[in-house]
Amino acid sequence: MTRSSLFKKLFLTEYYEGIPEDDIIAKQRFILFRIFTLFSAIGTIIVALQTYFFLNVRGFAPTALVMLTVILVLNYFALLRHKNNKVTYWVMVISIFALIHILTYFAGGIRNSGMLYLGAIILTTFMLLGNKAGKVFTVLSFIHLIYFYFITENTDWISNILIGDDKMMIDQDFLITGILSLLLISAQCNSLESSKNIVIQRVNLSRIQLQEKNEELKKLSLVASKTNNGVIITDHKGRTEWVNEGFTKLTGFSFDQILHRIPTEILKGPESSRAFQVELNDAFKSADTYNGELQKFKSDGETIWLQIEMTPILDEHDHLERFVFILSDIQERKMNQFKMEEYLRNLEKTNQELDKFAYVVSHDLKAPLRAIGNLTGLIEMEMSEKMTEVAGSSFETIKGRVARMEALINGLLAYARADKQTSELETLNMDKYIHDLIDFIGLPANCKIKLGEFMPVIRTDRIKLQQVLINLISNSINYNDKEDIRINVTIEDKGEFLQFSVEDNGPGIDPKYHEKVFVIFQTLQPRDKFESTGVGLAIVKKIVEDMGGEIWIDSLMGIGSSFRFTWPKNEIAQQPEPVTKTNQSSHLKRVS
Repeated sequence: MTRSSLFKKLFLTEYYEGIPEDDIIAKQRFILFRIFTLFSAIGTIIVALQTYFFLNVRGFAPTALVMLTVILVLNYFALLRHKNNKVTYWVMVISIFALIHILTYFAGGIRNSGMLYLGAIILTTFMLLGNKAGKVFTVLSFIHLIYFYFITENTDWISNILIGDDKMMIDQDFLITGILSLLLISAQCNSLESSKNIVIQRVNLSRIQLQEKNEELKKLSLVASKTNNGVIITDHKGRTEWVNEGFTKLTGFSFDQILHRIPTEILKGPESSRAFQVELNDAFKSADTYNGELQKFKSDGETIWLQIEMTPILDEHDHLERFVFILSDIQERKMNQFKMEEYLRNLEKTNQELDKFAYVVSHDLKAPLRAIGNLTGLIEMEMSEKMTEVAGSSFETIKGRVARMEALINGLLAYARADKQTSELETLNMDKYIHDLIDFIGLPANCKIKLGEFMPVIRTDRIKLQQVLINLISNSINYNDKEDIRINVTIEDKGEFLQFSVEDNGPGIDPKYHEKVFVIFQTLQPRDKFESTGVGLAIVKKIVEDMGGEIWIDSLMGIGSSFRFTWPKNEIAQQPEPVTKTNQSSHLKRVS
């Protein structure tokens, strides 16, 4: 065992450190007990050794001294086990009083200098055990003095074997005892003064801290009182102690109407679900936080939606002190939520009706058109020999209009379903992907397409990008008025998006028509001259905007047009090597 641990054992450091820091009185009492016990035990051992070895006294006196020393030591260290300091303090003062009483029989009775220690014992008792115990020992000390005065004068019970009859020894004994008792009393008074100063300092510190806390509480009280939110504060049993003005404004209930009531019993409403009540009550019983919504009746019968936040407040030992409820007015938000839900229901209903409409268009309108086409063909066959040139031309016109009408219906359906077609994201090598699209379209002999150098690998919706590119490339071919058709397809990295460009050397588009071409059923050329539904670019615009991008036109009349659109790239894996095929179409080149 090291010297440090030995001293800790001897001075009961473990017990002292276990006393709460803010319990100053308990700490000072323990220090006094430790000093008085160790001083008394050492003094008693010295007197016992002196009596036995130097004065050669045998019998009861030295034995009693040793026994009392053992009692003091055992009582001192037993405090670590039972931790009942009050019992320990009583045992100590009684043992020391008994020690003085026994020594007095063998040290001259009323003339015993040890009587001077009675003052120290009385003072110690007052300090350790309080006024009542101190008064008891004061009375015992008076009785002790009177008793020994009587037996010293009237009996032969008293001896002087511990000091002797030598006048010098008696004087030295009084001198030493007087000095020691004065030192002991001075030490006690110093401890009292030190304790008093510590208490005063702690009181001043507590007063300053209390002032600071009061300032904070004033601010918090001002916030809690003036906030528009309702505030409820309960005791540790959950009974309401205080509500603010905001609570009264929100609910119409006054403080007196809710005082001492359990908030969970009144936080119910016409739309409160059973689950809400169960969750709130469970959180309340287990002292957990809770956040929820309910519709509650106000005192005038009006209903209001409230957001409820319940927070338990715990002390430093994690024991529940109180609950704080915060009630917020969410009436406007809930009304907007209900409107949005109603809007979504109506939108879903409208979509369902549109789907039914698309079904009707697909089946009920196309069927009569097919019938018209078939009947027209039959009439032509029946009247082929008698039909005039004008009649034949009219029949051709009818068949053309039927075909156009069917194409318009198909275009309308395609437009309606454009943003509903979804597929999983796929990793696409744009170089190979665009080559495959061009092969699928089939280029005329007079058309050549060049691809840009930047052709990344991306993850995207294959089908939607295919619809956009096929429409744009097909338009560049179909509406081109040049003998040699030239088309450039390029991609640029624009941060979160890729910018695709499909450029051609066609007739160009007048800027005043740049917006019109994206409107459904709008065409720039008469349908009798060039058959078109006017749906393709409308579908392209719808798909691009549905993907979060945008589309626009750059064009000069007589030079050509460039359709540009942005597309979310999601992820660029890499820039692949250019595709090389031995059988690749000679129509494809790369833009340098």
